[in-house]
Amino acid sequence: MPQTYTLSLVNRHLFAFTVEGRILVDTGAPKSASPSGHLTWGSSVRRINKGGYQNFTFEKLSEDIGVQVDGLLGMDLLHRDTVLFDLPRRELTLGAPMPAGAQSKTYSTVIGSDIPVFATRLNGRSADVIWDTGAQFGYLTDRKFAEGVTPTDGFEDFSPLFGDIPAPESHIIPMVINGRNFTERFGLAPDSVNPAGLSPVSMRHFLRTLKIDAIIGPSWLQGVKAWIDPSKQAFALID
Repeated sequence: MPQTYTLSLVNRHLFAFTVEGRILVDTGAPKSASPSGHLTWGSSVRRINKGGYQNFTFEKLSEDIGVQVDGLLGMDLLHRDTVLFDLPRRELTLGAPMPAGAQSKTYSTVIGSDIPVFATRLNGRSADVIWDTGAQFGYLTDRKFAEGVTPTDGFEDFSPLFGDIPAPESHIIPMVINGRNFTERFGLAPDSVNPAGLSPVSMRHFLRTLKIDAIIGPSWLQGVKAWIDPSKQAFALID
């Protein structure tokens, strides 16, 4: 039976609300975590990683995001059923059938995980991108995707895996997903290792090793519904 949770986009991060509180929905995270080691999801209380996420405590995540974070929902739980992300109506529905009239396309995953990878077009170029709802901004592995786009102000970001991420400039880049037109704000993935992160290699090197061209976040969901069936690696967008 489908179950619906309140969904919201706060400070460029996607959250669902369970009995535990405000839960960060992170399609870029392979594992879920909470301070108690439990998360109510679907009809069950799930046992998940206890404590923080990677090298971040939930106090640190809350401080950096700017709101209280009571847990993290990763792909280990999200991949178990279909999920409908309906940000315009502020709803996330677990176990939802594909909406009538929608046409799905298949997607791939990051090697060894359930993290979704979409075949898209960025600024007119074909690109394989990680759909990471835990990311505030998009990241490019190559400047060619920003060719001809006027740069705008940069930003400061963070990642448990890569540490602080400074972007001296950013680009608002057109992208096409499942035949639909969107835009995303991108910075260039850093090419240097940050000792505050867990990764021994830079973000750019890490993504290129996985044959990934970019990361996209959740901001483009504000005007569309997104349905995903991880068991079939199927994805659909609905007005």
